[in-house]
Amino acid sequence: MRVPLSQLLLVAEKAAREAGTFIRKSILEDIVINESHHHDLKIQMDVDTQELLTKALLGAFPDHTLLGEEGGEGNGGVGYEWIVDPIDGTVNLAYGIPHFCVSIACQLDTEIVAAVVYDPMRDEMFSATKGGGATLNGKPIKVSSRQKIDEAIMALGFSKNRDSIDKCLELYQYYAVQARKLRAMGSAALDMAYIASARIDVYIEQGIKIWDIAAGKLLIEEAGGKVVLKPRAEKHHYHIKAWNGKIELPFE
Repeated sequence: MRVPLSQLLLVAEKAAREAGTFIRKSILEDIVINESHHHDLKIQMDVDTQELLTKALLGAFPDHTLLGEEGGEGNGGVGYEWIVDPIDGTVNLAYGIPHFCVSIACQLDTEIVAAVVYDPMRDEMFSATKGGGATLNGKPIKVSSRQKIDEAIMALGFSKNRDSIDKCLELYQYYAVQARKLRAMGSAALDMAYIASARIDVYIEQGIKIWDIAAGKLLIEEAGGKVVLKPRAEKHHYHIKAWNGKIELPFE
């Protein structure tokens, strides 16, 4: 049974706000680290936030499935599937850097049809529906009109393996002398939301999971930009190039 896109978006925004409220309260307490890796952290707050999102989303739509960073295998691209990252920017949060977000996308038969990226520290809700445009706190947004690389701010993400890190360093070396500024801010979903709202112009990363970028992809496309994903060997893993669609990127 088809669900109106407005209804999907309403439920997603409500769930994101509830998750944001939970996160803001939780950061006042001691952060429980479940796993510590060389380039990453896993914290209990991620798990608890995804549980909250799962209850909110599947409670509203019991016949849907969910794929998330903290578990849930989805449905393999058939029917409605929610793709969530409960906290994109976990390391930032754990270190007290207020730059992270909740990312929620709804996919129907492999096509993303509704998306939200919510920054609970700035109370910024980036939203989009397929064919319905993109908004920030209810106001329409568009990608930047910048066309020259020397005017651009680029976000280049570091992945977690040596090959990806080496490639990113090559990109830094190449674009550092061409772009206006380079950034590595630690949240792919917010990087993409910032492209959709014309704050930055380009985001490139060599290895990123689908739950980090699913919502951002629709945001950018509905704001007039472009996203190119290239699957990597690992499941749910991609190389991504996202930009305003106007700037030429000779090296990626």
